[in-house]
Amino acid sequence: MDLGQNIQAKFNEKQNEVRIAIMNFIIDNKRPFHMKQDGYDGLKGITLSGREEFQDILNVLHTGDGFSADEEGNINFIYPVSALPTAHRVTLAGGREFWAMCAIDAIGATFTFHEDTQIHSSCCVCGNEVWVEMKGGECVEHWPKGLYALSFCLEEISNWAGSC
Repeated sequence: MDLGQNIQAKFNEKQNEVRIAIMNFIIDNKRPFHMKQDGYDGLKGITLSGREEFQDILNVLHTGDGFSADEEGNINFIYPVSALPTAHRVTLAGGREFWAMCAIDAIGATFTFHEDTQIHSSCCVCGNEVWVEMKGGECVEHWPKGLYALSFCLEEISNWAGSC
């Protein structure tokens, strides 16, 4: 896996359509997407030929680290969205809110959803509040003023979801 590669570039148009639909399901329903119980019928606006194509795409996304699911079949993490509470809350310009997997993913949400975002987070070291506003793909405001972010390569982690 090329960890420098944008997650969207790893998958084709149909696969990304399903990725985004699952993210929207998690955001709109405020719960994990269950691969069997929610499945094909649980997603809105996808243009697939049917359940078989949907299942094939789920398999590709899962084996390609497009999402992380638990033993019960719940998709809990699908970059950058977490169906489980984290310290990183993202508000999209349209008003929808969700938890991001980590602070860097929260910043990346503006590019995933092509919307301005506000991020409410906390420092993983001291626990102090952190706030970032993204507009037009740029950080336009942040607090505290001396804020900086660190990122690291995840190649040594077999299950990256929720690891930060």
